[in-house]
Amino acid sequence: MLHSMQHRIPFSAALFVAVAWFICCPAGAQDDPPPLDAKAGDFARFPLGPIGGRGEVFADQSGIVVLGLEDAGPGDESGLQVGDVIIAAGGEAFPAHSRDINTLEGPMAVLGEAIEAAEADEGGLRLRVRRDEEELVLDLELPALGPIDLHDPGNDEKALAFYDGICRDLLRTRRKDGAWRSNTGEDATRYTTALCGLALLGRGDPRHRPALDAIAEYLAGPDRRGHVSEDLMEPAGLSNWFITMSGIYLCEHVLATGDEQWLPTIQHLCDCLVARQTEEGRYGHGVIVGYGGKGFNIINTHAHLLWALADRAGCDIDEDAWRRSLLEIEKSTGDNGGVRYWTLNTGYWDACARTGQMALALSLADSEPELRSRMGEYLGRHRNRMREAHAMSSIGMIFGTTALRRVNPEGWRAHMDSWRWYLALMRQPDGSAEYIGGKRNNGGDSYLGPPHVANAMAGVMLASGLGKLHICGNDEEGWLEPKPGP
Repeated sequence: MLHSMQHRIPFSAALFVAVAWFICCPAGAQDDPPPLDAKAGDFARFPLGPIGGRGEVFADQSGIVVLGLEDAGPGDESGLQVGDVIIAAGGEAFPAHSRDINTLEGPMAVLGEAIEAAEADEGGLRLRVRRDEEELVLDLELPALGPIDLHDPGNDEKALAFYDGICRDLLRTRRKDGAWRSNTGEDATRYTTALCGLALLGRGDPRHRPALDAIAEYLAGPDRRGHVSEDLMEPAGLSNWFITMSGIYLCEHVLATGDEQWLPTIQHLCDCLVARQTEEGRYGHGVIVGYGGKGFNIINTHAHLLWALADRAGCDIDEDAWRRSLLEIEKSTGDNGGVRYWTLNTGYWDACARTGQMALALSLADSEPELRSRMGEYLGRHRNRMREAHAMSSIGMIFGTTALRRVNPEGWRAHMDSWRWYLALMRQPDGSAEYIGGKRNNGGDSYLGPPHVANAMAGVMLASGLGKLHICGNDEEGWLEPKPGP
């Protein structure tokens, strides 16, 4: 059980902010300090990995405030207390946490790397802690698990144990109908379920087949139309999100199992995206193209990924719809290879999910080699931004990572090395994953349900190294079935 202070700022941190505001703000504006804004990168909350607990960092400060501890976990057993401020780990002092989305340096990265180093050695992790006015040294005992190989997790016991822990937690937390419940209704639950399904399928364990089939049944719906009306126009709302992701999972399911009963459902979802496309090749969240008709490129890239996988699975793809949407994406892609929010010059800071999905689609379709190469180079150069993706860390890390695996293998290896600390902090004492968001807007993940998308993110990142999913580099069909013996 976690004993925590997760919903209030520790007194010392609040006092620091208040004093800084009093000194720096103009006279007459000193009544109240400004509220802390997670979207502006003022603070971030995150798990402490196998230490067992949660922490918080503040922009321009170098400490990790302990918000909660797991009873009898390594942190609790060492004498670490809620309210302590960790200032060094493994003999390395923490640098300040930065709002800059282009850097991963900071207390979180140092702590995660120190955990990895301790587990690769004998398990001893030394923390330097500030408690009130006193500095303490605490020695933690972590399991000596050895180093983790994220480049070849299929041959690494530690990586596979983490992936198996993720799968156990996914199987434990699903509903009776095979879905993972979101925070905002059944549309988001379908999207969440498709992401979690990809993580479970990517492990490639035939023993998971009943659960994988249940996911397909849920996403296909009782009438096998993927919860979409016969005329393709209902539901409206935000439905294009779950329509595309449901189809993406079902395609990977068919490619893995050879079970073609889901092809009519996939075809219906593909046709739905054709029917909802404008003459300019644009999309909205649902039936209506919002934003003054400018379109919404994240749906274009979802649609392309669905179509590319569906073509591999055996469905018919509308070439005119593909071409119209591709022209829209080409207009939205800069010389740097990043895909903008709209065709307008809207910037690239959150482009990794759009860019990753489109690079995957072009690779799977063996189309536009120069464009997909440019996109792969963008993802490699901006791997530190991967979790800053359309208000959803999940889809940036999932599709940015898998795209690198397919189109920029060297960039993928560097990416996995860069984010080693991140997976270390996500990995809980029971082997499951806990959520770490980006430095800015993670609102979309909060809609989906952070506990579930944490397992999806970490699972698919590990799946990228196993290479079984088609989005992770596989081109073989029917790969999930056990191979016959000699």
